[in-house]
Amino acid sequence: MDTSSEKEKAIALLQKYKAGLCTPEEIARIRQWYDSFEDLSHSLNTEDAQLAADEAAEQALVKLFGENNAQGPDVKKAGLVYYLLRIAACLVVGGTLYFIAGKFKRAQPNLITYSKYSTRKGERREIQLSDGSVVTLNAASTIQIASDFGVKKRDVLLQGEAFFQVSKDKTRPFIIRTGKIYTRVVGTSFNINAYADENLISVAVATGKVQVEKEEAKGKTVIGRDLTHNHLLVYDLKKDTYNQTLADADTLSAWKTNKLVFNQASIAQIARILERAYNIPIVLTGKPRKPGFYTVTFDNCSLQKLLPLLANLSGITYELKDQQLIVNIQNCR
Repeated sequence: MDTSSEKEKAIALLQKYKAGLCTPEEIARIRQWYDSFEDLSHSLNTEDAQLAADEAAEQALVKLFGENNAQGPDVKKAGLVYYLLRIAACLVVGGTLYFIAGKFKRAQPNLITYSKYSTRKGERREIQLSDGSVVTLNAASTIQIASDFGVKKRDVLLQGEAFFQVSKDKTRPFIIRTGKIYTRVVGTSFNINAYADENLISVAVATGKVQVEKEEAKGKTVIGRDLTHNHLLVYDLKKDTYNQTLADADTLSAWKTNKLVFNQASIAQIARILERAYNIPIVLTGKPRKPGFYTVTFDNCSLQKLLPLLANLSGITYELKDQQLIVNIQNCR
């Protein structure tokens, strides 16, 4: 084997990789080399390090230059490429790779993971984020915080309902993703309702400015720009439509102070909210004579106090059976 030629090949390839000029095929060869070292580093002890380095270097020669070109008798003792590979192998087995492996690791994209915070039915929770923002989760809700939160932007995922008090930072937007809807702010407070069992996603602004975007095949489309105090945007998941109205944001987020506020809500909608708020399964029976919609506020009421009030308002009857609330809606008015 021509060791001079191998030296030139090794140096050229290593320099090319270091400069970021390798072809995809060459990068694949380098990665195979690196992976072979990684496998060894997890399985060998210190006494095996020297032998491991020899074996890894010889295997790497085959992977880099082919079996025929790596079998020459003088490769191990005279080849600079073997010398470089053996150093690299020793470094990997020892836990430190300063040359190719270090560059390879730095080139890998950071994997974004999420920390999850959840509430059960009948529970609320306040979460302090690392940027000083505060999130209050309503019952049966989940928020996920990205591992790169606060680096260039502040990304979270929400399912359920939450009230956000976002610390102001114009350089790092705060983005809440609820399905295909993105709510983007830099510093404001607002309520988002996005339960999986509801057909609507709503964003109600208490302070500051909010922008709402919808994800589409060609990118994001702004559906609510510069929404301010008491502006409400509602997106209909089934119809794929949205509208903006004025509403009392404090009323829409009154759940934070144990108030349940219903505005022209059906019994089915009320039942879903009561089920989450009081952690009790609710079964609706009967067929109403006509659809009814009800406006009522329950202020810090127990379920035992709330149910008679709702019955007087709507005409429902109810019973607790087998740890379920059975509600008959036949006589709703």
